[in-house]
Amino acid sequence: ANFWKSYHTTSYTHITMQSLSVTVSLCLCLLSATMAFTMSKVNTRVSTSLFAEKSKALPFLDRPAKLDGTLVGDFGFDPLGFTDTLNDLNYVVASELKHGRVAMLAVVGFVFQQYVHIVSSEADPFKAIAALGYGPNLQVLSFIGVIELATWEKTFSGSAAGDLGFDPLGQLKGKSPKQVAELKLKEIKNGRLAMVAIIGMFVQNLYLHTPTLSF
Repeated sequence: ANFWKSYHTTSYTHITMQSLSVTVSLCLCLLSATMAFTMSKVNTRVSTSLFAEKSKALPFLDRPAKLDGTLVGDFGFDPLGFTDTLNDLNYVVASELKHGRVAMLAVVGFVFQQYVHIVSSEADPFKAIAALGYGPNLQVLSFIGVIELATWEKTFSGSAAGDLGFDPLGQLKGKSPKQVAELKLKEIKNGRLAMVAIIGMFVQNLYLHTPTLSF
């Protein structure tokens, strides 16, 4: 009886060890396959990232898919990925141009008011706006609204972004396509610089309370 009991115990232990060995082997095989698949995907992503075209503005980042360099002033700068969610980039270009143009006018007006007083005697541009009162400010806003309505169709449906047909000095007449492209690039670069500059002027005026050109 003790012999058969010992035999059955030994046989059961042997079968259990075999089952455990098979289970462990299967787990290791599945783990190896999973790791191989995962590493393959990681290697693919790394390889794709390494060989992807880099942004001219930010060489350590991949170039956004929609910024292929065909637009004027396109240097692949879109670190937040706005272009991935937009279908029509012409409107974005037109919007940037409009903000740049407004900023260029604002820079000139901001400095001009500090040294030449025509409508208001206030040298501080912000105080000058408040000194005018509601009437003149409403006139200015109404004038801006008229311009926006007059250019609405060209802004949203125009084929050439930012082209409002405004060239009173004829700077584009007789120019070759290459020369026109250079002028457009200069405009958008100056506009971007002006947008940064007017913010700096605002900060200096509000924080230091000193004229823009004070040294």
